[in-house]
Amino acid sequence: MKSLKSKLVIAFMLLGISVSGIAQNETLDHIEIPEVEVRGGVFYLELNAETPYARGYQHGAALQDVIKRTIVQFEDWLAENANENKPEQLIQDFAENTGHITSVKEQLPELYAEMQGIADGADVDFNKLFVYQSFDELFLYLMSSGKIEIADGHCTTTGVYGRFGLPNYVTHNNDIPTYHEGAVTVLKIKYPDSDLEILQQTFAGQIGQNGVNNRGVSVGVNTVADLPTTDFGVPVSFHVRKILESDSAMEGFDYLETITSGTAMNYMIGDRDIVISVEAWKNEAEIVTGYGNNYAVHTNHTLITDAPVTMVMDSDTGGGSYGYTHQRLELATKILEEQADNIEFEGVRDLKMEKPILVYPGSPTGRTIMCMIVEIPEEGSPILYTTPDSPNLNEHVKFEF
Repeated sequence: MKSLKSKLVIAFMLLGISVSGIAQNETLDHIEIPEVEVRGGVFYLELNAETPYARGYQHGAALQDVIKRTIVQFEDWLAENANENKPEQLIQDFAENTGHITSVKEQLPELYAEMQGIADGADVDFNKLFVYQSFDELFLYLMSSGKIEIADGHCTTTGVYGRFGLPNYVTHNNDIPTYHEGAVTVLKIKYPDSDLEILQQTFAGQIGQNGVNNRGVSVGVNTVADLPTTDFGVPVSFHVRKILESDSAMEGFDYLETITSGTAMNYMIGDRDIVISVEAWKNEAEIVTGYGNNYAVHTNHTLITDAPVTMVMDSDTGGGSYGYTHQRLELATKILEEQADNIEFEGVRDLKMEKPILVYPGSPTGRTIMCMIVEIPEEGSPILYTTPDSPNLNEHVKFEF
């Protein structure tokens, strides 16, 4: 039996009217739904619609089954790990009692429209989809309300650059809640009336997590747990997409300087010339200095002198992977100090599988779900490598423009 919404969609289509696309003058019958490939366990599809809403609708409709399954996993995770017997109510409370949705709608209206398209295409509640993809911001909400203790299992990013004749690298281990299992996705996004293309590593139904564009700009992210946060501001996934619309790493930094961040994050941003490590919180953004000549590393504590820290994170404090933030930083720094001059893909891959950089088996609140490695040559097409789950279990899958 068709759902009421499906019947309404058909009725509106017969009248030449869209559903949530009304405000964007969209008609659903003109949106071509792309085929989904599965490459080595990673979902892959190309988005080439003429508008942000239609691009999102392509994403949501093509991956509808995966998105719905993953949202059920998300709700089950909340029930089991956040002591929440009414996960749907918690989701709505977060959506309505924080300013994140409003911030995106006002500051990044095109990405808000794309998010609405994903929700409509997948036939899921917009607020639920928004909260599902805002997991860094949700963790803060859960911790502040006492639903969970300090988060367990967070990310390590690295960058290597400036080696004559060798490519630059940007890497990211996604150490996140286990409800993301089985949802690793790469979107090839083609922008209309532009030569811009993006390989967006993400999870089904989410705007973005990491990636690279055809101009050679790449980004990976990780939480900076001891810097101030807000209950408004733009979630990190939207920042990632905007950075990937840039022409250079410094243009990505310029964007972060102009916008309010919901969560304190590090953005490891690379291009064909450099890699910069940027910490962004509230209305601030600052480039981290003090690395070696051709590499950068970041874990989960601030590396900025005199930063406005909100808690102590020395090597003996924190919980789970947060407790290893200094050890992970020291290990990755030691490896790159010795190898950065000539390290290539295999060496970078091996670095990402060194414990405690690798968080496996981890826990339901955080483990390594995906490992991204982006290779940026001096000329030619960048390459995105990603795993469908932890890199100690899976080979990297290669994606090119």
